[in-house]
Amino acid sequence: MVNDVADPRKIVIKTHEEVYEPADDTELLVRSVRLRRGERVLEIGTGTGVVAIHCAKLGCRVTATDLLAPAIALARENADANGVKVELLEGDMFAPVRGAFDVIILNPPYLPTAPEDLTRTKLDKALDGGPDGTAVALRFIEGLAAHMAEGGRAYMVASSLQDVARIGAAIHRARLASRTVGRERFAFETISVLEIRRPATRTHSKGATPHGAKR
Repeated sequence: MVNDVADPRKIVIKTHEEVYEPADDTELLVRSVRLRRGERVLEIGTGTGVVAIHCAKLGCRVTATDLLAPAIALARENADANGVKVELLEGDMFAPVRGAFDVIILNPPYLPTAPEDLTRTKLDKALDGGPDGTAVALRFIEGLAAHMAEGGRAYMVASSLQDVARIGAAIHRARLASRTVGRERFAFETISVLEIRRPATRTHSKGATPHGAKR
């Protein structure tokens, strides 16, 4: 696997007041994602496009979505400025995409949000994680199985401020497995990157009886 462009600050981007700017969690995500050249990559909620651009620079075939038109326009401008091709689609979560991907990436809004915390601007789409911080993450997990290629994997940013147990239960319910592949501690929270895959299927040798089966 390759991960040569580990620092998103090496990618030249423009920002926009209505689009989430790359921050420490973005850098952690880029450092944690592992890619193979030629893989089909989908990023949900691309924002400025920096993660999608990173993947394209490593030779992946990248599709990226965002709910906001200003983000799509900005990501397209940034991709062009960095000399890479990214297919950009406007829409909610998996709605604009078809087919399966080797790698699916999301940096969701993960902060628990009360009504008084909202800015009442388009930026809320990037910041509002719902009452326990899991609203967007749970929708992402529910949609993974339909869009993850055989042997594929997903990478998602998570926070210790979220309802971590609820996220774990959702992954289990989707018949997926996860492990932490990146972590950074801050004053009031720990940010992690989860790698989510289908668990390996157990095989039984010829003549063996699966556990619990009748002879």
